[in-house]
Amino acid sequence: MSESIAHQPINNDQTMHEAILEVRAFIQHQTEERTKAEAQARQDRWTRYAALSMAFIALIAGYTMSKSGDCASRMTKDLSEATYNQTQASDQWSFYQSKAQKQLLTELEVNLRTVSNTDNASLDDLKKKISRYDKEKADSNAGAEKFEGLRNTFRADAEKMAARAAKFGKSAQTFQIGLAVGGLCLLSKKK
Repeated sequence: MSESIAHQPINNDQTMHEAILEVRAFIQHQTEERTKAEAQARQDRWTRYAALSMAFIALIAGYTMSKSGDCASRMTKDLSEATYNQTQASDQWSFYQSKAQKQLLTELEVNLRTVSNTDNASLDDLKKKISRYDKEKADSNAGAEKFEGLRNTFRADAEKMAARAAKFGKSAQTFQIGLAVGGLCLLSKKK
């Protein structure tokens, strides 16, 4: 048997040609694998950047939602303060009206006693009451105007906070839409 193998002529050119073809196929296969690996790396790099961007957008969305809540809370507090000050102003105006009515009645009594020429000592007491009512009316008027000023300040602040809360709310919604779009892009593997 060994003689039959020995008698067969070995074609070195054919063997060499086959070896070269195998090496070329191997090199081509390696090149294709490297190209696939580079494409996968580029895709992974893109998804990594997209994921980092989405994390950053989520952070900003959380911040804007927090600020929106803070502004809404501040607005509610300011409106409560405005209501409190309106109540205080109303109380002061009621006190003012009460003193004005007492003063009017006292002035009528002074006029009646003056016409009837009655006791001057009691007239002096009534005139002192009228002066006291004037002072009390002035004090309640000042108090009411102070509370109304505070009410107006708190109302203006509440309006500013409402506008800020709305802006932050819209921003948060925009960022949430961005997150949804980013998630869809990652799922579909499209930029």
